Amino acid sequence: MICLSCFRRMVSPRGLKSKYALLSIYLARRAKYGNYVTLSFKRLEEIIEDRLPYSAYHYDHWWNNIRGRSQSEAWLTTGWVVLEVNLEDQEVTFRRKEHLEGNVENQPSKTRKRREPLSKSFRALAYRRPRRRVGPSKTKIAMVQATLRNIERKSTLPEYRGKPKLRKAYEKRLYKPRGKPA
Repeated sequence: MICLSCFRRMVSPRGLKSKYALLSIYLARRAKYGNYVTLSFKRLEEIIEDRLPYSAYHYDHWWNNIRGRSQSEAWLTTGWVVLEVNLEDQEVTFRRKEHLEGNVENQPSKTRKRREPLSKSFRALAYRRPRRRVGPSKTKIAMVQATLRNIERKSTLPEYRGKPKLRKAYEKRLYKPRGKPA
């Protein structure tokens, strides 16, 4: 039989997709309090609850702001970029994206237009939460059911399967059904 916690792990494994997902959550929360964040590598490891790879300690290019890499996706998706990396002091500085373009004084001011309030029907359509599948997929359920059937089959089969166990030569001579013992 399978214990309940093992079954639960098989059917619906929990966990975040990326090792660096906790970093993106931290940076998203940090955005309320400032535009810059300087973190030591040790603090980053505490945030992601795992060790940084060797290349993070030794190569600048690991910290590049390139889409498609799991570590850079963590800060790019939340609106942060790596501004500076100091491998000797083992520190990295993140900065919010919208503050990178330059000072507000140098840019022409943009007048904000007042927009009309959204209608209730549009708001209901736009803010509708997507339906998420609750529970395990059909494939996982089928796999667990097959595993359980196999376990049941093994328990109902007799213990002895296959060819009979061969006896050694001297046992055959000693215990012949109608013969004399040697």
